[in-house]
Amino acid sequence: MLYHINSKGEPGLCKAQKACPFGGSDAHFATKEAARSAFESQQSDVFKGKFIPKTKEGIPLFDRPFSEKEIEQTRLLLSTFCNGSGATNKAVDWTIPDYRDFERVVAEVCGGQTPENKGIFDVYVPVPDRLPFGVSCKMAGPGSPADPAAAFIEMSNSSKKFTDAYRQAGISWQDDPTAAGQITVQLVESWHTEVATTCDLEHSSYLLLTHSNNWRQFKLSSFPLDLSIADPGTGIEWEVRNHRQSNQPNSLHGYYERDGRRHRVWELYPESGGQLKYRPLWEWANWKTDWFQLEQPPRRNLREQAQLYFPELWQD
Repeated sequence: MLYHINSKGEPGLCKAQKACPFGGSDAHFATKEAARSAFESQQSDVFKGKFIPKTKEGIPLFDRPFSEKEIEQTRLLLSTFCNGSGATNKAVDWTIPDYRDFERVVAEVCGGQTPENKGIFDVYVPVPDRLPFGVSCKMAGPGSPADPAAAFIEMSNSSKKFTDAYRQAGISWQDDPTAAGQITVQLVESWHTEVATTCDLEHSSYLLLTHSNNWRQFKLSSFPLDLSIADPGTGIEWEVRNHRQSNQPNSLHGYYERDGRRHRVWELYPESGGQLKYRPLWEWANWKTDWFQLEQPPRRNLREQAQLYFPELWQD
């Protein structure tokens, strides 16, 4: 029984009868842990000899927030995807950057690289004489209008990982929401510690790009990897909610009380998609920007872009 790293950047059991599409004997390992370790080591090797310039102000996202110049660079780089090359959206009549575009923009500003898989971090940034740090890039709408004090981050959509964790702990999330809530948060944090030998977790973080509902305004914010600012055991009140129609348990919710107000910080649908939603308070952010708008570059369809780039080769 051997394991390899699949196309999603995750360790998986090799079931190939002949040649495995994910590599030969040197790409197969006796355990999932060994496969994951080898993959993360390989990712780390990518950065050997590649360093971002360190200014007297420090390294962006490593020991300081984005500077005004870097915020403007991010804004302008995101704006390039409004030219017809980004994603379409019914809310606007131009194209917009999607989550992958955001990852590439962050890598460009920080001098990092994007593995573009479903690994732990979306961007790895090299630092001289130490491990690279990771940036988990998230892109989402403004969250609940009923709670403007909180941001919104989609953390995961893997129901099996959560239900397996509850099963291994010998609990039912429907019957013991408090224990299930703690296990949920611990599981997400464990995904980070799995790469601690190849990534500088101390300086890694979440970077969130929040957009307004009409996609006309954007905001950058950074949140710590530490998900226990409100302790999931003593600081969060967990409860189960039923489906409106079936009246059967379908979701787990974690609430944090602050200044007499109850904030829903966690929301999980364990058996219907596995969506885990995290709503950290804005005051928990490492830093955040004001709202900004993207520029509107000239819009060109694919034909016009090809004609522009290859005028001597294009034939009508």
